[in-house]
Amino acid sequence: MRDRLSRLNDALKSPEGKNVLTFLAFLVIAAVLWFVQALNEDSQADLRCFVRITNVPDSLTRITPLPEAVNVSVRARGTDLIKYWKSKDPTIEIDYRSYKSGNKIYFSDASFKAFLRNKFGAGSVIQSVSPDSLSILFTSYPGVRVPVLDAILVQPAPQHVIAGVRRLQDSVTVYSLNSRIKASYVRTGEISFTGLSKSTVVKVPVSVPAGCRSIPDSIDVEITVEPLISKTLKVPVTGINVPDSFKILPSPSKVEVYYMLPMSLYKKGSTPRLRIEADYRRRSNGMLPLKLIGVPKEFTNAFMSTDSVEYLIEHE
Repeated sequence: MRDRLSRLNDALKSPEGKNVLTFLAFLVIAAVLWFVQALNEDSQADLRCFVRITNVPDSLTRITPLPEAVNVSVRARGTDLIKYWKSKDPTIEIDYRSYKSGNKIYFSDASFKAFLRNKFGAGSVIQSVSPDSLSILFTSYPGVRVPVLDAILVQPAPQHVIAGVRRLQDSVTVYSLNSRIKASYVRTGEISFTGLSKSTVVKVPVSVPAGCRSIPDSIDVEITVEPLISKTLKVPVTGINVPDSFKILPSPSKVEVYYMLPMSLYKKGSTPRLRIEADYRRRSNGMLPLKLIGVPKEFTNAFMSTDSVEYLIEHE
């Protein structure tokens, strides 16, 4: 390594090395001058800017949602645009004290472009902006805490079951432009989730009446999904409505019942108390119809291997 550095030092001190260093120095100077000149020239930029309202009094709460972003097509000097180019999340700040009218900030198409021209520099040209106007309302009335009811539809994937749907926040604070909030509760937006195969937490927006805002504006809902396990159980056939002097002997005496249960119940190893009844009064053509009773609500797709059995009568 020391030998390499020594050879490099000798090369730079040679006439050819000094010429290379001089060339590189002039190249850097030229690049800097070009960059400075380019910044002083007009440039076209398409910017996606966020909106932030500053200096809002603590006694006020914003009701109108801010736009997700303002898309601006602007032509301006590079020196005016460089701070927006450098920023990962360029932001347009609106001072509430300077632009309020009552409890409202309003920009028409023309006034919004004028505001943006001031932000990007006096010589800038706003070619297009979306949205082209802003209307932001505030309220001084206090919020009211109200419960949240969910309005979501959840469907599991095949061979799975929804074991539970739980709201992680049960209430929100609702603010209104009116002094009195009439709603005694609010609902989540009507959203459906289908084909779920694993437990998840989803963020669901809260739906409020016009002229209102909820804080937070969405809640987390925990959806618990479990796989279904197939099970088989042999259940004795029990005769009902049989005359006192009779005794029926079903054939077969036990019938297989197939069902599916959630993984959590399967791990507990609990056996359901199922019952199969054969109604003597409904006998027909030497057969007794069967009815499955006592299937827990957590079980799905429960069915018997047969819906009727043969029988013999024994006189007691």
